[in-house]
Amino acid sequence: METIRDVMIRLGAEEFTGRVFECQYFDRMLEAGNEGKAHILNVHGTGGIGKTTLLARFGHLAGTSGARFMLMDMRDYMGNPSLFIEDLASKLGWDNGKSPRGTDLAGHVLEQLNRSTEGKKVVLALDQYEEAGSMDPWLRETFLPGLRSDLLIVIAGRYPLGGPWKLSPIWRRLIISLPLAELQYEEARAYLRQQGVTDEPLIDQLWLLSSGHPLSLSLLAVNAGGGQFRDSHKRETLAELLQYWLEEVPDEILRSLVYAASIPRSFDLEMLQRMVDTELPDGVFERLTKLSFVGSSARGWQLHDLVRDAARQTFRERQPDTFTLYLDRLAAVLNGRIHSKLTGGTSAAADIYELISHSGHPILRAHFRYNRSSANYWEPVTQQTLPEMEKYIERRKVAAKTARIVCANPDNDEWFHYKLTAEESLLRLSGWNSAELAAFGLDSFRLLRGPDGDVLGLAVMLSVRADTLAYLLRNPLSAPFFRLLPKEHILRDNESFKFIFAVDVLNPESRDLRSDSVNLIMEHVLSGVCLAACPPALPFFEDSHISMGFEPVIGIEKPYIYSTGIQASAYQLDTRGRKLESFLKKVARFRAGNDSAQQHYRMPQHQVDESLLSRLTPRELEVAEQIARGFTNKEIAGSLFVSEAAVKKHLNAMLQKTGLKNRTQLAAELLKLRVDPGVTRKK
Repeated sequence: METIRDVMIRLGAEEFTGRVFECQYFDRMLEAGNEGKAHILNVHGTGGIGKTTLLARFGHLAGTSGARFMLMDMRDYMGNPSLFIEDLASKLGWDNGKSPRGTDLAGHVLEQLNRSTEGKKVVLALDQYEEAGSMDPWLRETFLPGLRSDLLIVIAGRYPLGGPWKLSPIWRRLIISLPLAELQYEEARAYLRQQGVTDEPLIDQLWLLSSGHPLSLSLLAVNAGGGQFRDSHKRETLAELLQYWLEEVPDEILRSLVYAASIPRSFDLEMLQRMVDTELPDGVFERLTKLSFVGSSARGWQLHDLVRDAARQTFRERQPDTFTLYLDRLAAVLNGRIHSKLTGGTSAAADIYELISHSGHPILRAHFRYNRSSANYWEPVTQQTLPEMEKYIERRKVAAKTARIVCANPDNDEWFHYKLTAEESLLRLSGWNSAELAAFGLDSFRLLRGPDGDVLGLAVMLSVRADTLAYLLRNPLSAPFFRLLPKEHILRDNESFKFIFAVDVLNPESRDLRSDSVNLIMEHVLSGVCLAACPPALPFFEDSHISMGFEPVIGIEKPYIYSTGIQASAYQLDTRGRKLESFLKKVARFRAGNDSAQQHYRMPQHQVDESLLSRLTPRELEVAEQIARGFTNKEIAGSLFVSEAAVKKHLNAMLQKTGLKNRTQLAAELLKLRVDPGVTRKK
């Protein structure tokens, strides 16, 4: 007859979703047989990521395959090896009243455990290993070395095995690291539907709020049981999660530093000290970086996405003035670093990315909300890897599926939801021919590779040169754009001029892959180039280009029509020479109150006489300049990253202030004074 534990395990197995790779890997370990190869599978990840649930699934898989699975919860032993041995003896079926006692108990249990592996696979799983405490040396030096090599050991905890484990070259060869990440969209969707959440917009919202974190998903699913989800549910869930994570942060100094570290996406010691305006006590920063929800990156350190969201929300609500003060200090630090690096001729990309995440276009901020350092990398295509590029294109066409892309502005949780059909997701791979482009050299192509060498994306950008211009003028995708430009003008200013035929990734739903795409574009932009592109006129592609600072190109005749009947739209972004500073000012709009930092990026100012226009605000002058150039309200909204309603509001305010009757009179007044976009008024 089934026990309640048996029922719970069976029901848990029925509800289990995701972790396909981890489960398949565990299955392979079980099927490996008794080959005498010792292995320690080290499952690790931050609190609530699903380690214990995965171990329960491992237990189910072991039972299904006929293996014996023994789960040891390290919280039960309080660092005492004797309690561990007694519990293990019980799991081996020994009667406590008749089992050997005293100093020989550990030896008898070890012998019995080894004997149980004869003819049967045995798995010993140690959960919550961060609670092992003083037992760790005993397990590492005495108990585990005495086990048979064909016994599979699983050690799960918040932290990867480090310290003496990592220092020993022998242990390093035996340990297989299995870090747990958040669930992918389809996995999270399947789980939520199991929990009774079937409304697709609500599923998207919960996926966005949880970032695929299993514990967060579970709590959100409970709150959304009635089919609705309110903002209060989000606050309550994040507060509950934050308290769960902060259990490992007992002292107030370290907690206050966690709150400060929740403001930037990535942080370092100098940044935090300047934000809190004090020198940190010895060892505090090191303790911060060793917390389970803090990870290292190429840019420094980062809080786990959900920890950052929860701590940031709590900090902003409880201490709004301090939060704003820290944010302003962060902007000053970043502005100073950007100025210093650009002046010194070094890359300021990381600091610019950080600044954009706080002050740029809302969609770009939404993108950078969870943009982490990627393990993927872009590499040039060679003759040897050219076949891989062709295979990638074929693979994309065969495996294309509908993509749902969701992101949200971290400041107000305004969320952006895009949907691409399978056919629409392939449009960037049409309108050009790889063989024709390869005839100009392979420097037009880049492959995105994962850490295991898999091809995950493709970028195609053709440099504008004398030998490529004829092709660009006849290619149906690029020709409408280049016909607008005088040929002599193109060739005179063709230094670092590229036309983007495609930036494509295997799975558009993946945040990491979308980050890789944006990072590639920004890498070019920050190096000082002119980029042109004619993507499909779909909201996802249009908003992506506008958010990165591209400007719509007006007056395109006979634009390319994609196979779906969708028309191509044209965009251009020029950051050559001094235009890079203008781009930084436009995209990374600086926070008020940092006048000294802003001086680094102010464009040359033009003084004009007092006039009707002197009554306008700087933002209204920007709108007026766009009106003078003949742009529509929609085009102005895209160029200045505001809504059409905001443009209309500025226009009405300007007409009221100046007494002018219409936009034509306003444009004439502006042209008469020849005001530049960066104009300031004479005091």
